[in-house]
Amino acid sequence: MPEMRGSVLLSLLHKKHPDVCKVVLSGQAEKNDIVRAINEGHIFNFLFKPVNQQQLLNVIEKGIENRMLKLTLERQNIELKNYSENLEKMVQERTAQLVKAHERVKQLDGNKMSFLIYLTNEINSPLDRIQKLAETLLTYFGLAGSNLKPDMRQIALKDIISGLLAGRKSALAARPVTVDDRVSPGITVKTDPEYVERVLGAFIDNAISFSNPGGEIVLDAVSHNGKTRISVADFGKGIDAVDLEDIFKAFVLEPEKRRPTGFGLNLPLAGILVNALGGKQWAESPGPGKGATFYLEL
Repeated sequence: MPEMRGSVLLSLLHKKHPDVCKVVLSGQAEKNDIVRAINEGHIFNFLFKPVNQQQLLNVIEKGIENRMLKLTLERQNIELKNYSENLEKMVQERTAQLVKAHERVKQLDGNKMSFLIYLTNEINSPLDRIQKLAETLLTYFGLAGSNLKPDMRQIALKDIISGLLAGRKSALAARPVTVDDRVSPGITVKTDPEYVERVLGAFIDNAISFSNPGGEIVLDAVSHNGKTRISVADFGKGIDAVDLEDIFKAFVLEPEKRRPTGFGLNLPLAGILVNALGGKQWAESPGPGKGATFYLEL
């Protein structure tokens, strides 16, 4: 080359196009040019003239393989980078899950013995009941360890009550129990309708189970100190004073004091939702055989 040595051209070519696979075919290259071509031009192969066709074809074939290998490596590096970024996200998500799991364990840890006794009482139950218990426990711990965000909006309380009673017609008829719904159609409350349905549903199911056949359930709602106080009263089995707080605690209530087919977790589950709503729930009873009233204040 009259204006530039080949090694200089290769060096410039490498700077502009580092991915190009370069092969040098020379008839009179000096040692220094070869070294420079290798070090600065980053050539793939250096051939001296004359060269036979097969040798040239072999070098070209290997050069193509080398280029394809580099492309594969580049693609894998990109994939590895993406995986690394996704892995970091996955680790963060998993860490958050572990934190939630830890919170659930902490909630259980304070009453570990009660939980073990609770499971022992159920260990000989039929398989279908064990399966239902597993589902209930998953729901309980799932809610207990979650950062609940209620969908707060203004709702007509009467609509919620009517829907709950309509869905329990067969249970009310089987007992049988009558319902005195005193909730005014004009009462509205700002809350999460799904959460309130689950809480009041637990109260009503409880009242149906513990009412005497032919008994009555009274539902009411009043305004109290700027809040809405909803009550579900029955006149059946009643609650001993020492159990009034335990009925809202998980894994504490003895089997004979629960609903016959229940697990004693409906009210503790309701408590989690009530806390998320910023409300309050409690029960009152004159004593065994004198019925009970459950309250939800929002």
